[in-house]
Amino acid sequence: MQKKYFIFDIGNVLVDFDFQVLLQQIADDSGTPVEQPTERDLEMHHAVEEGVISDQAFVDYLNEAKGLSWTVDTLIGVWQKMFTVNQTGYGMFREAIARGLPVYTLSNIAEHHIEAIERNWPGFFDGATGLFLSYQVGARKPNAEIYRHMLDDLGVKGEQCLFLDDLAKNVEAARAAGTQAHQFIPENHAAIRKAVEAFFGFA
Repeated sequence: MQKKYFIFDIGNVLVDFDFQVLLQQIADDSGTPVEQPTERDLEMHHAVEEGVISDQAFVDYLNEAKGLSWTVDTLIGVWQKMFTVNQTGYGMFREAIARGLPVYTLSNIAEHHIEAIERNWPGFFDGATGLFLSYQVGARKPNAEIYRHMLDDLGVKGEQCLFLDDLAKNVEAARAAGTQAHQFIPENHAAIRKAVEAFFGFA
């Protein structure tokens, strides 16, 4: 019998986040009105999540672009305020670990995000078999490379993995890589639980 793996996205699955908190903090600290992210802001956000630039380089960019004087520690503190635990998703994560399943994350995430989560909730990822994080892998979902990296690292076929992600495009890319995948949104939670039970063979 093939071993089966449970793969979780982090943002909006294990933790929720309110991006407006970041935008409001930038406005408060720079003395300017709240503004939505520019295309360049998003490019730099993606770059730090891909590990192309460091947290420090990202902060340097924000300081210059937004008129701030932040440190990496400031940025981590802001993200700490942005995050809240998604009780449904994190409950499934802890339950899967308690059942002894191989449990991993596959997430578009930067180092300062992980640090913020760990500061808010020490031991948040304890018991997970491993973490696939975009800033370490060097690719973001829905890029096929991040899914290939995960499967190659695990040495498994996609059909052995069940993946939960809040974004449809990431779910579609996971399915294209051969994995079982479901979109994790509130209206799907009951259906997802049934799918998980069927995939792993427990009720």
